[in-house]
Amino acid sequence: MARYRRYTWDELCEMVSHDDALPVRDSGSWAKHKLFAWHRYLDIVTTAMVDKPQWKTGVSYVDLFAGPGVCTIRPSGERIPGSPFIAAHTSKPLSRILLCELDPGLAATCKKRMDAGPARHRYHFFNGDCNVEIDRIIKELPKGSLTLAFLDPTGLHLHFETVSKLSEHGPVDLLILFPDAIDILRNAEHYYFDRTDSNLDLVLGEGSDWRRKKAALTSNEGSVVRKLFLEIYKSQLERIAGYKYFDDLVIKGPSGPLYRLVFATKHQVALDFWNKSVKKELSGQQRLF
Repeated sequence: MARYRRYTWDELCEMVSHDDALPVRDSGSWAKHKLFAWHRYLDIVTTAMVDKPQWKTGVSYVDLFAGPGVCTIRPSGERIPGSPFIAAHTSKPLSRILLCELDPGLAATCKKRMDAGPARHRYHFFNGDCNVEIDRIIKELPKGSLTLAFLDPTGLHLHFETVSKLSEHGPVDLLILFPDAIDILRNAEHYYFDRTDSNLDLVLGEGSDWRRKKAALTSNEGSVVRKLFLEIYKSQLERIAGYKYFDDLVIKGPSGPLYRLVFATKHQVALDFWNKSVKKELSGQQRLF
């Protein structure tokens, strides 16, 4: 039986703690909580599912907004692993790692870091808009694999059609940054309401009917509007892409909610894994729900 190396979050942070003179992504402290949860999920799933006979071609990984692979937390400058670095150091190796990044400089940086790590022969990089590259990306996914997808845009940049295409490729579990407070709450009424080709329409997908539903609200309180758009998005994932099980976490900054992490899967066991992964916080304390 193969022996595997299991990396803790603290070990991964230590591995990226020294300045390698390559660019990093400047992030708020909330990024730590997001990436810590994703690290735990990948650790749990790969431990349980890699080498299982039902996944004949292993467990694959897709990251459509890969970035440079390392983040720094302002204002402290603390360095933490980005999602590609986490994917390269799972407890059992992912069979295929597919990364996409629009910015050429960040893409080149991420590739340098990946080439220096244990997944150097298991990753494939796409430099471009993931909404354009998605057809090429899914062609690289092995048939018969379980796929874990980390979809982490900085705003309304992930088209629903892209998510739908990805979801058609067998069992694909999704963790999606849904910018309900960063962008939707601020701009839906003033920038998107009168434009049927808006970024919000592209993110929510065809048939969302969000204008009518928003106009029918009896309250424009931020929490009410944010909840409406979350329910619209989940409904689209269910209706169009066939997802059945969901969870979401509100990520907050110093001034209040920033966005949600939406977890979506077609299998109860994956939701159980996700719920287990978010039970523990960075502090080591158990999260209370």
